[in-house]
Amino acid sequence: MTKSNLLVTRTTDFLELIANGRVYRVPPYQRDYSWEEEQWEDLWNDILDLRDRLDERHYMGALVVEAKTDREFLIIDGQQRLATLSLLALAVIAKLKDMAEAGTEPARNDERASALRARFIGEKDPASLIESSKLFLNETDNAFYQDYLVQLRTPLNPRGLPKSNRLLWECFLYFKRNVEAI
Repeated sequence: MTKSNLLVTRTTDFLELIANGRVYRVPPYQRDYSWEEEQWEDLWNDILDLRDRLDERHYMGALVVEAKTDREFLIIDGQQRLATLSLLALAVIAKLKDMAEAGTEPARNDERASALRARFIGEKDPASLIESSKLFLNETDNAFYQDYLVQLRTPLNPRGLPKSNRLLWECFLYFKRNVEAI
């Protein structure tokens, strides 16, 4: 491998990053999820600011990945931000599902939720109906993320969760409340 191939940098948007059939994994040596309300609020405010300036781009920080294959990447830096953005997407999906269940354009909102899920969270195999996730967190957080958050299930005892799992849950609830408010 030549030195010019060791490090490749480019600017991309979140949609291009996550909605491309690639899988992102947080390696076991990376820290557990640790963002708290201050970071969630900063991200939320950045997104609200962008809503008023649709023609502009916003720098959301660096994401450093190591390619394992052309479709699988280890997240070296930026896992907190990527996990948080996925929780925001899940909050939007949950809102759309709630609207459909309440009778607000049920077919269209179910379709919107399914489209967002396929684009940002994972796709179902048409034969097995097993969902393949686009994001895998570290060993401490992944089972909770996949089994509860991705499935939009409420844990039985959120207060009894390990700290990082509780932060993931609280982040999802934070964005769910904010999405419902707009």
